[in-house]
Amino acid sequence: MKDRSRIMCVLLLAALAISAGPALAAPSFYGYTGLVRTPTADALDKDDYNAAAFTLNFEEGGDANIYAANLGLADGLEVGFARIRPEDGSAETYLNAKYRFRPETGAQPAIAAGVVDFTDETDTTVYVVFSKSLTRRYERGFDEIISPQIHFGVGGGQFDGVFGALSATVGQRFMLFVEHDSSEVNFGARLALSDELRAHCAALDGLDDIGIGLSFNKAL
Repeated sequence: MKDRSRIMCVLLLAALAISAGPALAAPSFYGYTGLVRTPTADALDKDDYNAAAFTLNFEEGGDANIYAANLGLADGLEVGFARIRPEDGSAETYLNAKYRFRPETGAQPAIAAGVVDFTDETDTTVYVVFSKSLTRRYERGFDEIISPQIHFGVGGGQFDGVFGALSATVGQRFMLFVEHDSSEVNFGARLALSDELRAHCAALDGLDDIGIGLSFNKAL
C-alpha cells in the first residue's frame, strides 16, 4: 500500500506540467484550512465551501481514510468536520471551526484562531496562527510567480506548543510546503488541477508516512 501511495505522489507531482488554475487555500489532511497538519491563517469567506478525501499510509500500520468538508458562514469564519476512518479501530469525527480576525496586509500578518475537535472526540485543541508573505510576489523567468509565506502559531491539545510552516506557491498553481506540527516535521505539495480541484501529496513524520488526496474548493 505504501509503495502505491509513493507512486501516486510522483504522479501528482508530474501533473504539474498540465495543471492549471490558481493554488488557493484548501483543506489540510485533518479538514481545517491549512497545509498537512498545521492550520494557516487562511479561512473561507461567506458561502465558500470545500470537500476533501485523503488516504494516510503509516509506517507502523493502521492506515486511515479521511473525509472532510468546510463551509464559510461569514467572511473569515469557517466551520467543518473531518471523519477519520482507521483501518483498525473505530471511526472518529472532528468538528472544527476557525475565524480570521484580520487578513494580511503589506505590513501586518493575517491572524486567525480556531478549535479542532471541539466536541472532544479525541482531544479538543485551541490555537492561534499568523501567516505573512516574506516578500512581494515577483517574477522569476518564464513569467512564473514565487510567493513564499511563513506561518507561525501556538496551540494546546493535539498541537501542544509552537508550530510553524513555510510555503511557496509557484506559477499560481503549484504549492510546496514544509511544517513542524510541534512534534514532527512534515512535507507536502498541492497541485491545482483546475480552478476548483486540488491534488494533495504529503510525507508525514519525517518521511515515514505518506498521504495523498483530492479536494474540491468553491469560492462564490
